[in-house]
Amino acid sequence: MGSERENEFHIEMDSLTGLYSQNTLLFLLTENFSSFSLLPMGLLYIEFDELARFNDTFGFDIDDQLLIQLSKSISSILKNELFARVGTYRFAISMENANKKVLKELAEKIINLLREPFNIGDNMFYVTATIGISFSPDEDFSAYRLLKDAENTMRCLQKKGKNHIGFHRDDKNPFLKQELHLMKDLPAAIDNDELYFVYQAQYSHKEKKFTGAEILTRWKHPHYGEISAEIFIPLAEKSGMIGPLTTKIMIEASKMFLKLEAIERKDFSLSVNVPPVVLMENGFLDMLQFLMEAYGLSGKKIHFEIMEDTIPENMGTFIRLLEKIRKMGIGIAIDDYGTGHTSLKYLMHFPIDYLKIDKSFVTNIDKNKKTFLLFKTIIDMAKALDMKVIAEGVENHLEDEILQMFDDLTVQGYLYSKPLDQDMLLKKLIL
Repeated sequence: MGSERENEFHIEMDSLTGLYSQNTLLFLLTENFSSFSLLPMGLLYIEFDELARFNDTFGFDIDDQLLIQLSKSISSILKNELFARVGTYRFAISMENANKKVLKELAEKIINLLREPFNIGDNMFYVTATIGISFSPDEDFSAYRLLKDAENTMRCLQKKGKNHIGFHRDDKNPFLKQELHLMKDLPAAIDNDELYFVYQAQYSHKEKKFTGAEILTRWKHPHYGEISAEIFIPLAEKSGMIGPLTTKIMIEASKMFLKLEAIERKDFSLSVNVPPVVLMENGFLDMLQFLMEAYGLSGKKIHFEIMEDTIPENMGTFIRLLEKIRKMGIGIAIDDYGTGHTSLKYLMHFPIDYLKIDKSFVTNIDKNKKTFLLFKTIIDMAKALDMKVIAEGVENHLEDEILQMFDDLTVQGYLYSKPLDQDMLLKKLIL
């Protein structure tokens, strides 16, 4: 390592754990790449899951105490590796002369450490983590890229659950190149006709008619063709374009409400998917108020759908935000209910109008007794909390016959309506 450069660089240490900072880690890694350019390098990027959730119950600094214990426990199994704190609950470990087998073994040791509880006072805490691993077999690399590749891998793994370990895939992967192109093209797509909207109608068994629809965004890319929303919505969030996209959807809703009034369907509701990251942006409420007034949305039956697995940890702030949105006359629905982590305690306090039960609780409900019992339990809970229910993914008559056993249930799925453009939906409502 270049001692002269090291003397010029101010070594930063994390005040809580005593570990290196991210800046220091990157500096030392860069020095290592220069000094040992022919040796392979590896990095583990670790994030501990939702430690702040313990603070509400056990004290404001429990997460800090856990971080201190976690850093000491991991340090005890390290040798000459560089160990740094690179975020609130994030750590990185770099290894010289590494190979994939050794990197994986170290990650597994860390996960095994977490299988035992951590003790603070009289309380035991179980902690989970996700570990992304990057590996540079040659000198064609950089310290920052090594860190970011491991971080991006960790983020992808988090979607699979807790305590997952995985290696970064080669950047030459064509899907990654496509993702980068799509992210670059998205801002222009929002301003032209590449993005368009379809509507999936919702049918009320009680009223024997369609009572609402969910607005779904589609993207027809000039080169790649139809792009799935599962691909471009996360890209919109990463690129900061999810806010402008949400605004465009709200304007689309205003146009549809005008057409609904023309066929005398003022009772019809429209649902818009809005990620919490948009709701919690500074100035969102002011922008929403402007849209409601400028585009005639005030007094209309509009709902915001929030996917359960995207609900942020800061529940108190989020609940207050939802209450303000409801005061504007906008309903709140929890989408894909049953797939996330919302506890019954929080559900009791959420200002929610609708629960949208995930399709996994509908599929084969006519064949699987456990599916039926779980569905019934959610319905009973929703009734007790004075929430209405929409069942998603209804695709055949046998499933629908079972669902008709439940009072005041709205259903959404291909059995009743595929996603349709505005004109096709309006025709369906007139018939």
